[in-house]
Amino acid sequence: MAPVFPLHNRHVAFDKELRTRTMHNERVTFTENLRQYCLNTTIHGLKYIGTVSLTWCERAYFFLTFLVVTACSIYFISKVYIKWQSSPIIIGLNPIATHIKNIPFPAVTICNMNQVRREVAERIEERTLEQTVLQSICSIDGDYNVTQYEGKWSAVKKLLLSSTQPCSGMLKACRYAKQREKCSEIFQSVFTDEGLCCTFNTLDTVHMFQNATAPSIFPAEVSNGSGRFRPILWTPEQGYGEPPTNTTYPRVIAGTGVTMGLAMVLDANVSDYYCSSTSSTGFKIIFHSPAETPKITDYAQYIPVGSENRIIITPKINDAADQIRKVAQSQRQCVFGSEANLSYYSVYSRNNCELECEARLILENCGCVLYYLPKLCEETKICSRANARCYEQIRSSIAFTANTSIVCTCLPGCFEISYIPDVTTAELQVGKFGIRENLLDEVKDEEYAKKNLALIYIFVKDTYYRSFTKGELVGFTDFLSNVGGLLGLFLGFSIISLIEVIYFVTLRPYCAKRKQQRTNVKDRNVEVGKLNAARNDLLWFGSKPPVTTVQFLGRSNDHGYADDNHLQAGPNAMVKEYATKLKHLVHSRLQQASGWVRNTFRSRRTQLGRGFGQERTGPRSYPFYD
Repeated sequence: MAPVFPLHNRHVAFDKELRTRTMHNERVTFTENLRQYCLNTTIHGLKYIGTVSLTWCERAYFFLTFLVVTACSIYFISKVYIKWQSSPIIIGLNPIATHIKNIPFPAVTICNMNQVRREVAERIEERTLEQTVLQSICSIDGDYNVTQYEGKWSAVKKLLLSSTQPCSGMLKACRYAKQREKCSEIFQSVFTDEGLCCTFNTLDTVHMFQNATAPSIFPAEVSNGSGRFRPILWTPEQGYGEPPTNTTYPRVIAGTGVTMGLAMVLDANVSDYYCSSTSSTGFKIIFHSPAETPKITDYAQYIPVGSENRIIITPKINDAADQIRKVAQSQRQCVFGSEANLSYYSVYSRNNCELECEARLILENCGCVLYYLPKLCEETKICSRANARCYEQIRSSIAFTANTSIVCTCLPGCFEISYIPDVTTAELQVGKFGIRENLLDEVKDEEYAKKNLALIYIFVKDTYYRSFTKGELVGFTDFLSNVGGLLGLFLGFSIISLIEVIYFVTLRPYCAKRKQQRTNVKDRNVEVGKLNAARNDLLWFGSKPPVTTVQFLGRSNDHGYADDNHLQAGPNAMVKEYATKLKHLVHSRLQQASGWVRNTFRSRRTQLGRGFGQERTGPRSYPFYD
C-alpha cells in the first residue's frame, strides 16, 4: 500500500497564497492614482511633479512653484469676490427714454394754512369734547382733565369735517389739458398733518389700501370720486393695470406746456383764519406719487396769496433691472413691490412705510395714534394734547438719524417716481387791464383777489425723460469671467480641468477597481484549477496510469509535439488540439485511400496481363486494411 502524505498544511498554504495575491491585486493605491492625474491633467506644471524620471530636486521645484502660483490666484480671486459682494449695484441713466404718455401726472395736494375756521372755533364751548379736539388739531396747550374726551376717531373726524375749509370753498376754478373741469370732480378731500386738504390725481381707496373696512384718510362724506371719472390701478413697478383714457384716473400727462397742464384758482379766505402751523397766509402745496400719502408740514412749498405761480414739474423716475432681485436688500438698498410687508397701504413706497412705522411706534409707546396716521381699526385711540410730550418725543427720535433705539428702517422702492418742482411767482393783478386767462373772469374785486386768491399753473416741458436704473455692477457672469481669467493666467485651469479632478477622484478609482476585480476573478479561476490539479496529484496513492497515445498513419510519434499539445490548457488550446488531430486523421485516411486505389488498379492490370498468358505470383494484398 502506498504511503499517505500530509495534505492539510500544503492545502492551507495554497489558499493563503491565493487570498494574499487576490487582495493585493484588488487594491487601487492613492499614490498611483495621484501620479496618473499629475501626468494627464491639463493644469500647468503638475506633469513634472508626476514624472518619475525627474530627480526629487526638480520635482520639488515644480511643486513649490505650483503652491506659490496657487496662492497668488487665491489672493486675487478673493479681491474680486469682495468687490462682487460689497458693491454689486450701479446706478446709471437708462439709454431708453420714457415718454410722458407712460408717466402719470403728479398727485397735487393743496392745504390752506388755516387749519380751523374762526366762525366754527368761536362757537365751541369751553371744557367740552370739541374744545379738546380743537386743541389737539391746533396744537394749543390747555386743561386736559376733560372727562368727555374719549379719543375716538369718529369725534375727531366729525370736528375736522365741520371746522376745516372744504375743497369746494378753497378751489374756485379748475382746468386740465385745455378742458374746464368741475373742481369737486377732479379733487377729493384727504386728511393730512395739516388737517383736511384737497388732492388731485391720487389712487382710489380700493387700490391704495389693503383693507377697505379700515379707517380711510379719504372722508367719504366730502369726497366725490364717483363722478364721470373711473378709478384704475397704477403702481410704479407695473404701471397702469389697463390703458388709461380721458375718463379714468390717475391721469397721464396729456402734453407739454402750460396749456396742457393743470390750472386752478385758490381762495384762502384769510378773514376766517383761526390757527395755523405757519406765521403767514396762503397755501401749502406738494407734488407726490399717486400711490403715496404726503407729509405736508415738513415737505410742502408755500404759495402766497395775491400771486400767479408757474410750476414746471420734472419727473424723476427710478427703476431697476430684474437681475438685481437675487441681490440682498441690504446690498441693493431698495425694495421690490413683491417684497413689501405693509399692513395699511397696498403699494409700497418709502413714504408709506415711514407713516406706518411712525403710527406703530407711537401706538406702542403712547397708547394712541395721531389722527392723520394709518389706523387699522375704528377703536384705535386718537392722541390729544395730553399725549403731546410722548408722541413728540417719538417723532423727534425717528427724525434724529443718529438715534439707534427708535428708528424706522424703510428702504426706498426699487421702482419709484417723484416730481421736482421749479416755481416762479409774480404778483397777481386783476381788473387793471385785459387778460386772456378766463379762470379769473368771475373775479371782480381787485382788493379781495390780492388778499385771498392765488393762480397756479402746473405743467411739464419735455416729452421724454430718462430714468435712473439700478443694475448689476459685477454680476455672476462677470465674476465667473474674472475668476476664470485669473485661474487660466496662473494655472491654466478650465472647466475641463475641474472635470478631470472629478474623474480622478470618483470615476477612475471605481472603474479601475471593477476592472481589477474582473481580472482577479479570471486569475482566481486559473489558480483554483492549478490548485485542484495539485491536489489530485497529491491524493493519487498508486502508480500513475500509463498515458495512452494514438499514433496516426503517415505521421511519426513526435514526443515534442505530443508534450506541447498535452501541456496546453484552456478551452482554446483544447479546440486547437482537437482540430490538429482531426486534420492529421483526415490526411492519413486520404493517403490510405489513395494508396488503396493505386494498388487496386495495379492489381487489376496484373490480373488482366495474366489472362493473356502471364502467371499470377505472390500473395493477395489489401493495403487499405493494413
